[in-house]
Amino acid sequence: MACSFFILYVLFSLALGESDWPYKSFQTGNWQPPYLLLNATGETDPGYMLIGVRKSNNAGTAPTIFDNNGDMVWQGPHGENLNLKVQKLFGQDVITYWDAQPDLRVLGYGATHILDSTYKEIYTVTLHDDFHTPSGKQFDSYIDGHEHYITPQNTMLVSALNFTQTDTSHLRRGTPDMWVLDSLFYEIDIKTNSILFKWDALEQIPISKSSVTVKGGKKLHEAWDAYHVNSVTTAKYGYLVNFRHIRSVFYINKDGSIRWQLSGDNDNHSDFKSENVSFAWQHDARVHNETDESLILSLYNNAAMDHSDPGPSTGLVIHVDLANKKAWTIRELTDPTDHIVSATQGSFQILPNSGTAHMLLGYGSIPKLKEYDGDGNVVLRGQFGKDTFSANAYRIFKSPWSATPHWDPALFVNHTTSHITDLYMSWNGATDYDNWAIFSVPSQTSTLLEGNRLLVHERTGFETHVPLENIDARFIIAVARDGERILGKSSIAELGQEISSVCPVIA
Repeated sequence: MACSFFILYVLFSLALGESDWPYKSFQTGNWQPPYLLLNATGETDPGYMLIGVRKSNNAGTAPTIFDNNGDMVWQGPHGENLNLKVQKLFGQDVITYWDAQPDLRVLGYGATHILDSTYKEIYTVTLHDDFHTPSGKQFDSYIDGHEHYITPQNTMLVSALNFTQTDTSHLRRGTPDMWVLDSLFYEIDIKTNSILFKWDALEQIPISKSSVTVKGGKKLHEAWDAYHVNSVTTAKYGYLVNFRHIRSVFYINKDGSIRWQLSGDNDNHSDFKSENVSFAWQHDARVHNETDESLILSLYNNAAMDHSDPGPSTGLVIHVDLANKKAWTIRELTDPTDHIVSATQGSFQILPNSGTAHMLLGYGSIPKLKEYDGDGNVVLRGQFGKDTFSANAYRIFKSPWSATPHWDPALFVNHTTSHITDLYMSWNGATDYDNWAIFSVPSQTSTLLEGNRLLVHERTGFETHVPLENIDARFIIAVARDGERILGKSSIAELGQEISSVCPVIA
């Protein structure tokens, strides 16, 4: 199947005449998402793909939702973004994503945006504390993009990085006043942005545990990245925190003390003995089925720090025996037909809706995704850029999502000949409509009740194209419907103009 998928991609690219991975463009708005090429080889979990597209073209680098045909459903603001996902807040589904202003040596300092099912921003989570930045600039918020997790208590866990001086003279190549990139996480009250809990790796974890060679550190912007936090989640007695550069997962108690450490190389830092647990430079550690005796740990195992490492990058499910301090791998997700090495980023999601515990891997710096069934077989392959890093995504999620935007649908009118008028219609973010009804109306101030229905056309992907031939009407309106139920309507367009409509707000 992987061979046929590759052939499909080659034919796909040649047909579009693109030297790089092709992207879509539309008449109704300035969106240019990369093509998401999907190939299902079995029954898949329902839901939309949520991809914070990075390093694509300017109009394609944005938080983006795709359907299971690979069509765009919603695209948010253009720019650096991470971690687009559906979460629960006060019992309601919301989507969240992080965006920021870039700075030296870091992804940027930014805020987390929380949008309701109409895409209105209901909360903006920010972090304010005493931070040193490599550029010396001050920012409105200092959240690092690696994590923003809404807890069952409706608070948010966020990661942060701070450039700090500390004594590393006890280490080879260390100095008494070396600059290091410290890793922190915070629990924040979403409504007030007040800090409820703060945890600092430099204060709690000996820096000698770092797995990366001591280097730099003479100047602030050359700080040594000793810890590199990249995921934080809640656990029964506190928090589960992943440190890529220690190659370990830490369980932190609610009082800030370290409960235990599980190392990926079973070295003397680990509190657990194992024979087959091996991971390195990992991401996205999550806890499942936790009791006082055991828990299940899932994570994305990069197995590489640069793309010269052999890999492969895999998904791991690990049983942790808390009572006997043992750990063992119970599932390793890998595609034997596609050897992937993703040196940065990556995600592992256990999908809740298939009934057979499907799992989704996002391959980080390699713009691919794969869905595995409960037996570890690949049932869906996806790609949205060339393997040579034309695009990537920090994490990829698959979730149900239902939304009706607070803005109107868009209608674009183009006169191709004296007899044919092309209509293009879209509604950025809408999930629940299935057809368009086109009405003629007497004037630009008319109501829909005064209109005459000209035709009905099924929704086709993100943007629907309808050619009108010999239509005796001056003003028209496009109506998005679910069956006969009206969900939204465009501005009234005048057929005598080349372009007449209002594009949707991109928010």
